[in-house]
Amino acid sequence: MTPTEALREKLDVSIFADELFGENCFLIRRRDTTAALVVDPGLQVDRVERQLRQEGLSLERIMVTHGHIDHVAGVPALHEETGAPIAMHAEDLAILDWDQFAGLPFVPRGFAPFSIDLALGHGMDISFQDLRVRVLHTPGHTEGSVCFLFGLDCFAGDTLFQRGIGRTDLPGGDMSKIVFSIRHVLYTLPPKTVVFPGHGPRTTIEEEMLLNPFVPAG
Repeated sequence: MTPTEALREKLDVSIFADELFGENCFLIRRRDTTAALVVDPGLQVDRVERQLRQEGLSLERIMVTHGHIDHVAGVPALHEETGAPIAMHAEDLAILDWDQFAGLPFVPRGFAPFSIDLALGHGMDISFQDLRVRVLHTPGHTEGSVCFLFGLDCFAGDTLFQRGIGRTDLPGGDMSKIVFSIRHVLYTLPPKTVVFPGHGPRTTIEEEMLLNPFVPAG
């Protein structure tokens, strides 16, 4: 068994897509313990909480790839429910418009401003019991966009999609930066790395280097 296979044997990933934005929230749990992580809880947070309760899981950390409402709408409720600390890049605090968010008709119950317990930075390793999660800072979609790397599995937020990239016309967006992040950070990962994007189906680094029309390898 390869190290990648051994790591994947220890982890189970459940994907919860919300019905409005199609945003993917990921529940990553240990198969050998009750420990779990949640990446980008949004409008589907009730379903995520239900799964945590049904399986008797202990949430160790809430991990945020960037500060757009579809990716953070469920953070306050999940933090209140579990007490799990919140990890996010501090650069995206600037785009958390609490007054605007609170006035949106679709935000989940209990939505309120939250603070960051762990400010993320490029190259940081986050412990998940005996495993390590590597943080990759990939600005472009937002200034504070990050990806989370578990071995050869990359949770990429809205930086890289199957045959697409994150939009750059919102506050903090920058086309030149997202292209740089993809080419010089993500495309340097092993080709067989599986990408779990913030919207849509999974892909691989190899596929996107060959077939992504927005950022071809080169």
